[in-house]
Amino acid sequence: MRGSMRTALVRAMPHQRSAAEDWGINMPYLDTGHHRARLQRCQVDRGVTGALIGNGYHLIAARVLAARCGAEAADLAAPALASLTPPDGLPDINAAAGRLARAIAEGETVGLVTDHDVDGVTSHAVLIATFNRWFGVPHARLRSYIGHRLHDGYGLSEPVVDRILADTPAPNVVITADCGSSDEPRIARLAAAGVDVIVTDHHELGFSENAAGELVEMPPPSALAVVNPARLDSGYGDRLICGAMVTWLTLCATRARLIEAGAIPAATPSLAGLLDFVALGTVADCVSLGASINNRAVVRRGLALIERTQRPCWRAARVFTGKERRLGAHDLAFGIGPRINARGRLSEAMAGVRFLLAESDVEAARLARELEVENRERKVIERGLTEVAMLEAEMARERGEQGLAIWLAGGHPGVHGIVASRVLERFGCPVVCLSPHASDPELITGSARSPAGVHIRDAMERIHRRHPSLLAKFGGHAAAGGLSIAACDLERFQAAFVAETAALDGSALGPVISTDGEIDAARIDHELIEALADLEPYGQGFAAPLFEADLRVTKVRLVGANKSHAQLMLTDGRRGLKGIWFFAAESESGPPLRAGDTARLAFTPQLNEWNGKLEVQLLVRGVVRDDSGSVR
Repeated sequence: MRGSMRTALVRAMPHQRSAAEDWGINMPYLDTGHHRARLQRCQVDRGVTGALIGNGYHLIAARVLAARCGAEAADLAAPALASLTPPDGLPDINAAAGRLARAIAEGETVGLVTDHDVDGVTSHAVLIATFNRWFGVPHARLRSYIGHRLHDGYGLSEPVVDRILADTPAPNVVITADCGSSDEPRIARLAAAGVDVIVTDHHELGFSENAAGELVEMPPPSALAVVNPARLDSGYGDRLICGAMVTWLTLCATRARLIEAGAIPAATPSLAGLLDFVALGTVADCVSLGASINNRAVVRRGLALIERTQRPCWRAARVFTGKERRLGAHDLAFGIGPRINARGRLSEAMAGVRFLLAESDVEAARLARELEVENRERKVIERGLTEVAMLEAEMARERGEQGLAIWLAGGHPGVHGIVASRVLERFGCPVVCLSPHASDPELITGSARSPAGVHIRDAMERIHRRHPSLLAKFGGHAAAGGLSIAACDLERFQAAFVAETAALDGSALGPVISTDGEIDAARIDHELIEALADLEPYGQGFAAPLFEADLRVTKVRLVGANKSHAQLMLTDGRRGLKGIWFFAAESESGPPLRAGDTARLAFTPQLNEWNGKLEVQLLVRGVVRDDSGSVR
């Protein structure tokens, strides 16, 4: 990643103020209906805005882009694939490509091991499609292994290794994707059995003994190659790409090696046709779309491929989104990704792979229905556990705890990561949700999430160093991680987590929402919304635009199966606008707004598609107030 781009992004972020400043007299916050979040406003860079307008950008789109990205705005807005960082800086990529090329040329059996989340599922689809369609490897020479979330745990677990070694024929070489960096004991088992293991991953490394017998962070020594931008010796320069991207880059290098060796034709197409899968993995894994030009370039190309709907899976997936046109990163993150994730969390994840690789509309539609059934079940489980977790989190915060280690006795390990994300969104604190292991009563598993500025995997590492016998297994990256502990160590872990997070700067914690400032409601039209859509992808690190305007509520109608959403009719005195505020009526006091109220609302303009018609709609996030509760 370009150093100047990172600098520009940091410069564009709102000033980080102390809690006293943010919660002092007359300071604004956003009332979301369930909790309040500190409000920050991006500052407009007028010079960059003018330059963007001169290059054809819409006035307001230019303002948004300039405030967030400064002088690098034009480069970040629409990066092409030519801007991708060259993959040769990835450690061990040449060794990995050489071994895979030899396996393909010599007709060896290849094992594919991936995680069960969307990043892992999309990685698996990329692997199968590339080996089959680009490299000519028949299905009979491929073996797929995805651990069952509830019974096998994450990554290259012992049950997965058992299946690999018991397979007939056992693979000669195994390639992992989105996992493997902390699985040395299992890799050593495979290596001892004569299986070469190639790790492709983006998670932080595990611990192994060095020559002096010290436990240090290092690539698993038993692996033939470990392709991971998180390695200290990586020359790639972008640690923010997802697992599917690392796998895709490794296969690109393998394609080049095969062409060089004459094993496949020189005219073999590039692997750019698989970037729709990589885009889905990138968005769903919540890696940054603001600090990585690689991620933005890949997701933009992937969305363009999805828009062409050449794959049956994307035609079937429109049922999840309710849209017939222009799917965006939001649709991947909240429409398609959760359906694939739900299958991996509650059942076996290969159904998600089969859905992505479906060869007919009939097959894709059937698998889409299966994914939807699992997703509905996941939602029911998640809702109940989230209510419990929120109560536990509130009590922990009242005790003054900076980090939340929440025990869900009746929990479900397949959804506690989602629940942890919900708790993080509300409280802005590092959180771990813990549940009984699905099949081993002696174990507890947990999923961790953390706000910006708190590296959750490093926090678990420090706990591990202070209490070497406490964590049976752990891994992850800055924003998310997972762990396993003995059931008898629950209270010990909770105490260790609270102690580890006690020294955090409390003024930096708590939910924070940034807006792009005030907008004249008269400017909200189809042209503006299309111009903002051209700034896609939005997501982690580059949120969808959020504006403020003073509006009067003329009508409130509760909608949805549980009447939990508020459909609003709004006006600025000159024109009427429709709004939707999801989950606004879930609190005991009902919706925060009633007919006749005038309030400063924070919202994202969008085009709502219904029965083939498009109309402007405001997606309301909350009411802007000051510390006295007055509307700002």
